[in-house]
Amino acid sequence: LGHNDLDQGEKLAKINPLKKIPAFQTDTGLNLFESFVIISYLEDRFGVGNNSSSSSSMATGTMPRLMLDTAEDRAFVQLLVRIHDIYISSPNCSQ
Repeated sequence: LGHNDLDQGEKLAKINPLKKIPAFQTDTGLNLFESFVIISYLEDRFGVGNNSSSSSSMATGTMPRLMLDTAEDRAFVQLLVRIHDIYISSPNCSQ
């Protein structure tokens, strides 16, 4: 998607019906939105130790982990992401 797609919203709406960023389309055409969902997908698909059969150079399993190592760190980041997704960028945001 280009910048003009964000202004018009038509192409963005095909990936994210809320017409908001982030919006991500996988190489198989699966449309994902919500920061946590996208990061989780990227970690599962391309993270260290992944045995993906894709020919993509990113699918070699050599990409550094996107998720943090400790449960406490992961929980804190998930909290920040949820606050952003629900309260800051939500169409129901009262700000």
